[in-house]
Amino acid sequence: MELDAPTVIRMPDILGRELVHPLEREIIRMRFPPGMRLVEEEICRRFGVSRSPVREALQVLASRGLVERRPRRGMFVMEMTVERLDEIYACRGPLEGLASEGVARKATPELAASLQALVDEMADAGREGRKEAAFDANVALTDLLHAHCGNATLQTILKDLDTQALRYRYYCYRENRDIIDLGIEANRRLVAAIAAGDGARARAVTEGLIARSWTLIRDVLVARTAADAASAPGEGVA
Repeated sequence: MELDAPTVIRMPDILGRELVHPLEREIIRMRFPPGMRLVEEEICRRFGVSRSPVREALQVLASRGLVERRPRRGMFVMEMTVERLDEIYACRGPLEGLASEGVARKATPELAASLQALVDEMADAGREGRKEAAFDANVALTDLLHAHCGNATLQTILKDLDTQALRYRYYCYRENRDIIDLGIEANRRLVAAIAAGDGARARAVTEGLIARSWTLIRDVLVARTAADAASAPGEGVA
């Protein structure tokens, strides 16, 4: 699958590591959809770079679980599967809970206010039907929590895990606004627990949010998989 009428982004003398984030964003936002073949020449034209940084960036993305090399076929965006979702979210629940607990133990009033501002931003976007803006606010909230969890090892683990989870979260935001409402309600309670310095409650709220989000995302993914199977060539009643 080739890119449709891409907007060329000039990035002169770019290194591979600097191309990782723009490519990662395209994959997470599903502008490079699951299963898409990543043609080096097309990416070079889109970003105005040579092949060397493209190859370097794709290797990094492969290590993050976003792309895969298929023998004799090239690089492809990883498919989104229920099985992979389950693996990611089985890990996210306890780890995100641990991060929230760490934040609550050391949070300042200024940090709590910053977190609350992001929840309010998410709520405004959700109320106005701006799904992508709501997603952006939620991602910023998650990043801020991770940055203040007080555990460098946990931050590293969560960074890689969250990179893989973001595609699934984005897809659900696009397809089912229930996840936006769930996030707003739960994150209000989370910020209240953090502001009160209640680590146990912050952890419980986070783990509950992850579990409920997992169910919503899973339902959306299962529905998409069923729809794709029903529309596949050769399917139907004989």
